[in-house]
Amino acid sequence: MRFSRLLFIGTAVAALAACSDDPVSKEVGPEASAAVRWINAVADTVPMDYRFVDYPSNASEPSLAFQSSSGRWRIIPAGTHAVKAFFTNTTAAGSEPSVVATVIDEASFQLEAFKKYTVLHYGFAKSGATPQRRLILIEDVVPSVPSGQVAIRVINAAPTFGAVNVYASLGTAVGGAVAGTPIFSNVAAGSATGWVNLPVATGANTYRVTATPAAATTVLTDMLAPTGSAAVAATPTTAALDPVPGAQQATSAFTIVVFGPRVAYVLRTPTGGTSAVAGTSVGATTTLLDAWPPRISP
Repeated sequence: MRFSRLLFIGTAVAALAACSDDPVSKEVGPEASAAVRWINAVADTVPMDYRFVDYPSNASEPSLAFQSSSGRWRIIPAGTHAVKAFFTNTTAAGSEPSVVATVIDEASFQLEAFKKYTVLHYGFAKSGATPQRRLILIEDVVPSVPSGQVAIRVINAAPTFGAVNVYASLGTAVGGAVAGTPIFSNVAAGSATGWVNLPVATGANTYRVTATPAAATTVLTDMLAPTGSAAVAATPTTAALDPVPGAQQATSAFTIVVFGPRVAYVLRTPTGGTSAVAGTSVGATTTLLDAWPPRISP
């Protein structure tokens, strides 16, 4: 009987030792990460696939068209990462390996932990056009917006326009001449501004955001900033809804991206086929949401 008890105690000690060596029971901290989003501002070719080729990640973005963005940031481990841009496989050029495997641009970026970035694909794809396409890394330093105000910044992604002035005025419609002083002056193509705080829009108003040449008041792009939406409190049958950033939601911040017009180009498939893509005469803008008003959901 004494032998049995000793055997049982030895077995228990061995089991505890085995548990202490079990890797599943070890405490593991979160991996230090950065966050990335994408903008396609290459005006004279097809949509692009943007890939981190050194690390499998959903921070990559497939089939992003000209004048488009990927929206919110996506997480990727901090560190140095290799990025490549390919032709997308959903175009009239075909999905042959010789098309979709063609590397249009590539770069290596150092992404720091706990920082956010926008990767701007900028320039022209056609040989001899200036500036030639390249991938530009922009650090997104999200501002702390004072109560009763919203914050706006601009990315000039339009090499066709060169430097621009950007105006912001309260209103309900686009169109007509611009007046007053620009909130951003002489914004170089391929660059991002800092942040400017403006009073929150009220009533039916939002901000009309207009880009002009740096030395004139000709309207190049004209848009109404999103108004956003207020938070919605929970009810006995529905969950609370957090606010959405916009010109009417205090402490919001958003980036206005100015694009030039599309340049006409011709697609040529490996089998000899062609497909013409028409250009446009006007530019465009898009909005990236950067800072949210305080959330109310659990």
